[in-house]
Amino acid sequence: MECKQTSLVLTIKNERKIITMSKKEITKEDIEQIQNASLGSSFWEMQLGIGLKYEYVEGNIKFSAPYPEIGRKFWKAFKFELHEFLCDRKTKEPQEWLKDLITGDIRNLVVSICSLITSKYDVSLGIALPVAALIIKNGTLNYCSNSPKKSKKTVLQILKNFKI
Repeated sequence: MECKQTSLVLTIKNERKIITMSKKEITKEDIEQIQNASLGSSFWEMQLGIGLKYEYVEGNIKFSAPYPEIGRKFWKAFKFELHEFLCDRKTKEPQEWLKDLITGDIRNLVVSICSLITSKYDVSLGIALPVAALIIKNGTLNYCSNSPKKSKKTVLQILKNFKI
């Protein structure tokens, strides 16, 4: 299986960002962006929207789309579905395996959440990384203590709608 790369250049607050649509690995820069306090949920929702829009695109096709809106809707579906995997329903705390990662190196936490997402949904890091970032940015303990509402569409239904 060949992994092709497509890049998109965005300007956010006068800062140019080159976003690779088909990520092959989690880089040090990715971890730094997750830890960057000025890159909040809206940034990662936009990244999720971009990741979803380009998930099934081959070649050098470019789109103009309401990425933040797409990302917010997709995040809502992910929030609900991942809650049961990451959180204990009774205690409303992170699962034991996740608790161990929260107190350790953030890279291990990001890699673990991304691995869960990529294997469960068969998606790329272009989707998994922003979702992991949103879970971490919202605070993993906070994420687990608040039971999210069910989305109108499941993650798989949304993914199916974006397949070309």
